Amino acid sequence: MTDDLNLSARYVCNPDVVLREEDEDGGLLFNPDTNQVKIVNPTGLFIWKQFNTPNDFEFVVQAVIDSFEDVPLDEVRKDVEEFLSGMVLNGFIGEELS
Repeated sequence: MTDDLNLSARYVCNPDVVLREEDEDGGLLFNPDTNQVKIVNPTGLFIWKQFNTPNDFEFVVQAVIDSFEDVPLDEVRKDVEEFLSGMVLNGFIGEELS
């Protein structure tokens, strides 16, 4: 597991980030705070949308398992963790403040 990611925390999309969906190809995320653009594939876009409202890591892992066929749990956990870690590191997603 990633050392700097609190997997028990709830995370939410940065409200300043703009999403442009590209049909079945995924989408583009633009963070005006950092001028960064991220291209996300359809799975990344699905994961991104799970954080439109505050959610935790386990909720998103379960959402992926429920929505995609024949995905191994270990692989889903690894992929969601990598995606979330990168998004947090680059300011696209943040930890919900209570």
